[in-house]
Formats: sequence, C-alpha cells, structure tokens
Amino acid sequence: MSLTFRAGLLTITTMRSWSIPHDGPLCLRLAADARLCVPDYADDQIWELKVGGGEPPALTLETTYGLRARSMRIFPSFFWGTRWVTDPTAFSSPPIFRSLLPNYLKVEFDPFPDLHVVAEYWVPDSRTVAGRFTLTNFSSETVPLRLRLHAVLRPGENPRSMSETTIEGAHVLAGHTSQIEPVVFLSGAAMAEEVVYPALAIHEELHPGRTREVSWGHAGLASQHDSFSAARATASRAWDAEIARLEMVNASQVEIETGDADWDAAFVMAQNAALRGYVGPTPRLPHASFVLTRAPDHGYSERGDGKDYGLDWDGQTAAHAYINLAQILPAAPELARGVIRNFLAVQKADGGIDWKPGLGGQRNGSLCIPLLATLTWKIYRQSEDRTFLEETVGGLLEFLEAWFHERQDRDLDGHPEWEHVLQSAFDDWPSFVPWREWGQGLEISKVETLDLASYLYRECQSLILIAEELDRPSLVPALRARMEGLAESVEASWSVEEACYQHRDRDHHVSPTGELLGQGRGSFRVDVDRNFDHPVRVLVRVQGPEGAAQKLKATLRGRSVEGGRRRVFHLQHEDFQWFWERGAATSSITFLSIKNIEIENLSDEFFVETWSADFTRQDQTLLLPLWAGIPDPQRVDHLVQETLLDPKRFWRTYGIPSCSADDPAYAAGRSERAGAVGMLWNTMICEGLIDHGYIQEAVELVSRLMKATITSLRRHHAFRESYDPDEAQAFGDRGHLWGTAPVHLFLQALGVRLISTSRIELRAGNPYPWPVVLRWRGVEITFEKDQCQVTFPNGHQEVVEGEGVHLVEQPN
Repeated sequence: MSLTFRAGLLTITTMRSWSIPHDGPLCLRLAADARLCVPDYADDQIWELKVGGGEPPALTLETTYGLRARSMRIFPSFFWGTRWVTDPTAFSSPPIFRSLLPNYLKVEFDPFPDLHVVAEYWVPDSRTVAGRFTLTNFSSETVPLRLRLHAVLRPGENPRSMSETTIEGAHVLAGHTSQIEPVVFLSGAAMAEEVVYPALAIHEELHPGRTREVSWGHAGLASQHDSFSAARATASRAWDAEIARLEMVNASQVEIETGDADWDAAFVMAQNAALRGYVGPTPRLPHASFVLTRAPDHGYSERGDGKDYGLDWDGQTAAHAYINLAQILPAAPELARGVIRNFLAVQKADGGIDWKPGLGGQRNGSLCIPLLATLTWKIYRQSEDRTFLEETVGGLLEFLEAWFHERQDRDLDGHPEWEHVLQSAFDDWPSFVPWREWGQGLEISKVETLDLASYLYRECQSLILIAEELDRPSLVPALRARMEGLAESVEASWSVEEACYQHRDRDHHVSPTGELLGQGRGSFRVDVDRNFDHPVRVLVRVQGPEGAAQKLKATLRGRSVEGGRRRVFHLQHEDFQWFWERGAATSSITFLSIKNIEIENLSDEFFVETWSADFTRQDQTLLLPLWAGIPDPQRVDHLVQETLLDPKRFWRTYGIPSCSADDPAYAAGRSERAGAVGMLWNTMICEGLIDHGYIQEAVELVSRLMKATITSLRRHHAFRESYDPDEAQAFGDRGHLWGTAPVHLFLQALGVRLISTSRIELRAGNPYPWPVVLRWRGVEITFEKDQCQVTFPNGHQEVVEGEGVHLVEQPN
C-alpha cells in the first residue's frame, strides 16, 4: 500500500490508485510501539511528520517533547546542479508513502528529475528517533550530491538553540530545553554548515545508476553525552533487519480494499491510531495500556510517575476499551488481553474494580462500567484462547456481583443505578448533566437507566457463554436469574405510544413527564397547589455564584408517597451539585401533591427554577436493549422502524445523536456537543442491528459514521472525539481514540471473523455496494455480491456461497 501527497491531495495505492482531498499540510504521527518496546509512560516523546507547511515548508519531523519545547523540527534539503530544494510541493515528483505503521514511515519522492529519494522515519523507543535516506542517481552523468539535515529547536526553559558541536570526533547538532539535551547525528562523516537553519551536511559525488544510503539519529536525554551515544547507536542499527521485524509484526493489520478510496485511507489510519495509543507497562499496572490522544504535546510527567497527567492520559476505562479493543483485535490480541488483565489486577476483595485504573497508579474511586465480561468474550471469539477464559472467569463473576451490592442497587430490586453521571461515560447526558444550561440536572442515582441494565444483561449473557465454553454449567442458573430480573425491569419501561423504552424512577418504577413548577430571582415562594397522577421528584436548579449561596435553603411542602402524609422537606447548599455557577438538587423523597416551594437566603443575582423531574426525555441509551438482546423480535422491529430509523429522532446524516433530535437540548446545546455522535453507543446500536438481521441498516449506519470520520480527516488531518450529527463538524481532541473510523463495525457488517490464518468465519455475499478485498497475515478474502473467495497462505482456495454463516478452514 502507498500514499501519495500533493498540495491538497493524498493518494493511497494498493493494486490501483485513488485520491482523497484535504486542506492544508498532511500530518502523520509516529510513536514508540508497545508491541516492540516498552514506551515510557512518564517520558514518551511523540513525533509528527508534516508534509509541507511550517517555516520553511518542508518534509518535517516535529515534536515538543511533551511541551518541554515550543517545537523541535528535523527536515532535509537537497542540492542538485545549481539549486537547493526543501519544499515538497516543489519536488519533481511528490512524496509517496510506501509504508505507514504506528512507529515507522517510508516515503519516496524525486526532489529533482534524476534524483530519487527513499526517506524512512522510525521511532524505536520513547526517547529516540531515526531516519535513513537512500538516494539514487538516475541520470547518465556523475553529479555532485549534497544533502543537508536541518534541526531547528525553539526551546522552552533554560534555552539553547541547536548549534554545531563536536563529540568524540563527530560533528553533531546539539541544544538544550528544560531538562533535555537533544542531539542530532548524521552518518557519513557529516560536517556542520553555517546556514539559516542549523544543518549537518554530506557532500560527495554520485555516479550514474549508483545509490547512497545516509542514516541519522536523534535522542532527547538528560545529558548531552547520553543523547549523543543513543543517537549514534540508533543511526547505526541494522536498518533492513529492524524494518523487516516491524513489517512482520504489522502484517496482522487488516488491509482493506473497497470501492471507496476515502474509506481505505481511513481504515489504515484508524488501525495505526488505535495501536499507537499503547504505552507502558509500569510497576503500577502489569500490562501496556492505552492513552486517548498520543500527540507531541503529551507524554512528559514533571512528577516522573504520570500522576500529574490530564484526563487523556490518566487511565483506561471500560467504555474507551470497548471501542479500542475491537479496533486492535485482529492485529494485537495480546494488547487487548492485557487491558482486561490490568482491570483485574486492581480488583478489590469485594469484587469491585476501579472505573479508571492508570499506569501511574491513578484510581478514580467509582465502580468500573460493567463491560469486562463482554469484552473478554469478544477477545476470545477473535483468538479462541481458552486459557484466557480460565484465567479471568473468577474475577469477572466477582465483579458482576459487586454491581448488585446495596451501594449500587440502592433498592435491591436487581436493577442497579449509577453513582453519578460521569460514571456512565455519557458526560453530557441531557437528562442528568448538571453543568450545562440545557441539561436537566436530575440526580442519576435516583433513576434506573436502561444503559446500565443493558450492560449488566450483556455481562450475564457473556459469562454464560464463557461458562459453557469452559464446561462449568453450575454457574449458569444464577446468571440466568440475574438476566431475567434485568429483562423484566427493562421491558416494564416500554412506552407503546413512543415505541421506545424510558428511564424509571428508582423507588416507584414510573416515568412521569416533567414540568416547570415555578421560577424567580433571589428568595421567593411559589404556590404550586398540584396533585399528580404519579409520584414526582422535585428538581431545583440555581444559576449564580456558589460562594454567595452558602446559606441557600429550598423548602418543599406537600404530601409524600412515603407514608402518604404531609411533609416539609428541605434542600440546603450541601445537597446541590455545583459546576460553573450552576447548582442542581433532586429531592430524595417523592410527592403525590405539592402545596408550595420556598427559596430562601439568595440575592437577586440568582435565578432559580423548580421542576418536577422528567423521565421521558429520549436519548441514545434507550436504544441499547437492542444491543443487549433483551426485546422480542416484534418489539425490536418497533424500536428499529419507528424510533431508530426515524430521521426526526435518531437517524441523522452523520450517525446516531446522543439525544433525540426533538429533545430541547438538541438545538440549544449543539455548540456544546449536545446531540453529538459518540462511537461507543453508535457501535453498540450497530452491533444490535447486525445481531437482529438488519444488515443493510447497519451498513448504512457504518456509511454515515465513515462520512463523519473522513470529513474530519480532510479538515483536521485527524480523527476527533465525537462528531456533529447534521453538519460536517467534529469535537474534542485531535487523534482521539474514541473517534477513529469504525474498522471493526465494517468487518462485522461484512460478516467476517478472522480467527487464524487457517480458520475464517464469514457470511457469503457482500452487503456493500462494491467488491471488498481483505488481506490479513497472508490470507486474502474477496467479497462479491453473492459469494466469497478465501485464499489461504499456502495457496488453497475456497469459494463460499449460500445463506448463513460458514466456517472455512485450510486443509491440513
């Protein structure tokens, strides 16, 4: 596979060529690969190759050493005849990327008509980077060849820009920034040149048809001598053997050739991004773990242990793992198994597992989202490693039971509740988010939500499959009982009128509609004088500075359900959740009637609203029973046809939004990601469509998600965390692992399971509009409209036709 860059154009080539338009310079990231080394969690230097852009425009390798420098740029320039050239847009032929791996890039170009260059870039570990230029003279004359390697440092603290120095007889470029002494070494008895941008240079004659190799190395260590030693040693390594090793390790990535060039490029970049996210292990977690964005500005911990990192680097969550592990499974099942082992490594005696264990020993304190058994079964389905199931089943069972303790299931009815909205991973959940103007702010621990029930149901289902695979039937009855209780609770929340499920009050299992009871400024009293058909919770929302609300008191008077008598209930400052001058509190008791509500001890700078809580707002989580496999076929059809595929609710241009398009938050909070397309829930819903036989609908959803990710690649040269459902916009950090193109969904909708090089499971035919070719570890599979052809590494071929799922095996 190759990628060709021109101004505004990227071309990827396998057996033919196609093009992807994009804006501005192309950027591709490189970082140490956890499958080949141990990337340093506390000092991980990440690089970005930029084609064009910058000053001067060049083929530039760039980093900031984790913000210890403003920038460090390394780039070549070439002399032929009478002129120098640096800018790739001025090359005689543009860069063609012949290989694109998580820590290695191979680029070919002709800076002049008769000079061909192969440039390779390789990150062998967290503190070194190396390159090799292979130059060939295709002219009929001997010509003077000059190659310069420039290094431009814009330092941070204790600055010293790159300049020439001599170490052990070798001319190098060296500088200083913060605690780093970067050194650049160029092989071939290079000399320093005094030019605008500091450079090492090679001057020699190149005969017709002859080739010259020049390698270089860079290291950023604490001492200049150590940096020099590492840079020189890296440049001198056996390149061909090292690259052969890289290519062998990466042969397990899935090469996908479709009828759409954009898709193929996105699939390459998605797999690289997913694999490149892994660093560690460390003494605090036994296996490598993923970070959410691995970019040049990340990777340095002033503390030296990573505990000072931000949210993108401070641990692994089950929600992020659900997306990332599916992306890496064909290429690196060992990394996926390691993520599960990391969770189990922090398990407590009561079975609980931390929500976000980090490589620096970080702990979140909340209980992990219950997706671990589901992930374990997915990993097993890919690799069929029974020892992994035997190793993990005990801890997974204990973890499941931890979710049914009273701390999580407060009414002990078999349908647990979240502790807080962030625990759900749906941070901007319109019904529960307290920090958004468009959020209701209902306290989620007082609600039985459908996502948590669906996760737990699927966990039980996965554990039953694991128990059956391990021949442990005694585990099954208790798990089935849990499933039945969860299914009963979920099905009881179905609304015939809405053709959708609904969240329910924790204590009374009803889903009342909310309404405004009263509002005002400062201290006031509102006479409600209302009776209600169902028990309601009162929600009080306050806007104003928290510091001036320390004596806030809200008094609710009415007849409660608890005892049926008249009650006076107080909410005080400590009962409110405060974020960014917004406070929200939910009554712990419910009311059948409310006489009045009184707000005290606030000045007129505060605006207060009082509501009866609304349990009927529709969001993406209400579709998850489809993924869990809870509803019967008739109800599935209602949910899919009347709700999911309704363009006025969820079936939007770029995927399924986080809330229904008719929810008040959808329009009001679009700039703040209300209604954003999140890959976790889109993945689950798409998997549910596939499981229930809605293949064409799943393919259409994959297409919409691909449209979103490809638009982001064009505009931002990177994937983003989430996407706008209606417009070509993206949100969150560049290169975020949660927003990569859904390779796994594409393969699932295609109906293929890559088990081993001699064993493939697939569904005959092809639901996509063009032929698809997959190549994986020497296996090639061609999907036509009505049949598939599998070619195994030994050359044996099988043609598969007919309905259903087929297991194709290479004969012994």
